[in-house]
Amino acid sequence: MKKYSVTAGCCFCQECQYACPVSAITMDAKGAHIDPEKCIGCGQCAKNCASEAIVEVNS
Repeated sequence: MKKYSVTAGCCFCQECQYACPVSAITMDAKGAHIDPEKCIGCGQCAKNCASEAIVEVNS
């Protein structure tokens, strides 16, 4: 399964949060965070990230 991570380039737009079908993304003062326990690896967050701050990571 693919895994994703949020880099420092997060612009707080919340598009990833809206796109996530399993609500695995939360926002705080530092930006988006992906809960690896909830993430299903679909990649919708990365596809919808306005600042391209979500990247696939090697597991």
